[in-house]
Amino acid sequence: MKINLIKPAFAQITNPVIKNSNSISQNPAGYVNSVIQAIISIFFIVGIIYFIWHIIMSAYHMISSNGDPKKYEEAQKSILYSFVGLIIVFAVFAILKFAGIIFGIPGLETLTLTWPSLSK
Repeated sequence: MKINLIKPAFAQITNPVIKNSNSISQNPAGYVNSVIQAIISIFFIVGIIYFIWHIIMSAYHMISSNGDPKKYEEAQKSILYSFVGLIIVFAVFAILKFAGIIFGIPGLETLTLTWPSLSK
């Protein structure tokens, strides 16, 4: 006579932060694609926040130049460089998407910009 006092438990560990984590654990390529998308989204968010900060600080320096042409010109160049940087950030997105389509890389082929939101 065999007595089983302990019943085996079958569980699956899931991450509550990642959407559809059950399907991601069964599809590693999908997980890698979602990680790539998240990293690129963070890159864009940080780039845009830096752009906004740089524009605000350049405007402050422009206002506080007190008519000094050299300081005013430096502030103008800083604004120009911040816009060039923003264009570069979006150019990187376009280049990554283009490379994904040309070379058939699944994570880059379906690359989209996802903006953070508080609603589900």
